[in-house]
Formats: sequence, C-alpha cells, structure tokens
Amino acid sequence: MTKKEITTILARATKEEAVKIAAPVREAYPVQIMKQPQKTLVMVKVRESIQRSLFYLGEVLACECMVMVNGVKGSSILAGDDFDKVLAAAVIDAALNGQVKESAGILTKLEGLRKAQEKSRAKQNARILKSKVNFQVMGEA
Repeated sequence: MTKKEITTILARATKEEAVKIAAPVREAYPVQIMKQPQKTLVMVKVRESIQRSLFYLGEVLACECMVMVNGVKGSSILAGDDFDKVLAAAVIDAALNGQVKESAGILTKLEGLRKAQEKSRAKQNARILKSKVNFQVMGEA
C-alpha cells in the first residue's frame, strides 16, 4: 500500500477510526511530538480541463503534525481542524516508516477500512444515481 493510498484512507476516516488504528502503537512505544498539531492554510492547485494549465483555486484549512516513534519520524497533514486525527495519522506514518511489529496489523486495519469506505461510497453513488435525469435534445435519439 502506497503513502498516497494510506493518506486517502485516513483522510476519509473518522477521528475515532484513526485513533483506534494508532492506539496499539501509542501503547507499545513512546511517542515524541516534534511538531504539535496546528492549523495551517494550504494552497489548492488544480489543472484546468481545457488548456490543461495549472492554477491555484484557493486555500483550504488543514492540520499538520510531526512525531517520532521508536526513533523514526512520521508526519501528517490533513484537511480540516481535527488535532486528534492528524496526530493519529502521524503516529501511523511513523510506525509504518519504522516497520514496527504492529505494522502488519495497521495495514490490515487500513485495508479493511478502505473496503468499508468503498462500499459506503458505492451505496451513496447508487442512491444518487436514482435521481439522475437524462435530458435529450429534440431530434436526438
């Protein structure tokens, strides 16, 4: 599982889910907070669809945090203002970077969470598609 996939799963997760996944690491190892969870603004870069050029859409509120677990650094930055969630994500990142013995369990839990998120997303999409209206221009068939 790549860092991008892990971050996507954690970004979609609730605070409780992220804290639950990070709990075994926090219990087994001392967590040294290098950079306290704090709010920041991040510029959102978007690719324009016609000319394919990049532009800045604006800023989004985010939280960032950096920790050290078992001598290995981990960091996280997530949209929103949830300090507990970003701290848990940083602990998970450090644990996976350091290949601690809980890493396999973390990856298993993340995979299960990903499947639950995909199932929920498919259910929501199916519900939304029921109300989709197809407009046809006269003369087209």
